[in-house]
Amino acid sequence: MKETRVIQWLGMICLLAGLSRMGMTPSSMIWGTDSIQELTFGITASILMSVGTIAIYMVQAKETGIPGFVTVLAIILGNIATTCMLWSLIQSAAPPAESEGIAVKILGLLMMVGLTGGTLAFTFLSYRANIFPRWVIVLLVMMLLSMVLPVEDNKYMAFFWGLTYVGMGYAIWRGRLNPSKVLNEINHKTYKS
Repeated sequence: MKETRVIQWLGMICLLAGLSRMGMTPSSMIWGTDSIQELTFGITASILMSVGTIAIYMVQAKETGIPGFVTVLAIILGNIATTCMLWSLIQSAAPPAESEGIAVKILGLLMMVGLTGGTLAFTFLSYRANIFPRWVIVLLVMMLLSMVLPVEDNKYMAFFWGLTYVGMGYAIWRGRLNPSKVLNEINHKTYKS
């Protein structure tokens, strides 16, 4: 299988991950925060994001270089930590206690640093690389801003997080990327056939 097809399919995984993450918002509004339905959407999204996130680096690897790889790796590790946290919530019969163990605190720290710091750096690098359309950069900024919405349990953050992945996945899958030397084959040859 050609590298371009692999990147496209990873883009589709990003799109599906985003749809799954978006499903957390209505689930939490209907069944409540940390309901089995919301957590199931979250675990599915986190697993898919852990796999598909590499595509957002691959399409702009030449332009972002090692810093881009490090930020995407941080985002992937943050998604893996999120998967573990959500799985522990599903497995616990009672709501989590205020005094959590050291493993949960480390996972929480990894989530915050990986996802927040990685996404912030990735947004800056993607803006400079100019591979993704500018509307994807706007989605990334909206996602970061949604983290600080003054809403109980911040139920809308998952929606904007998912919308960002849907946008990036769509741009990769359909070849709606700005032309560069690396993406010439993806944007032109693949979609003409």
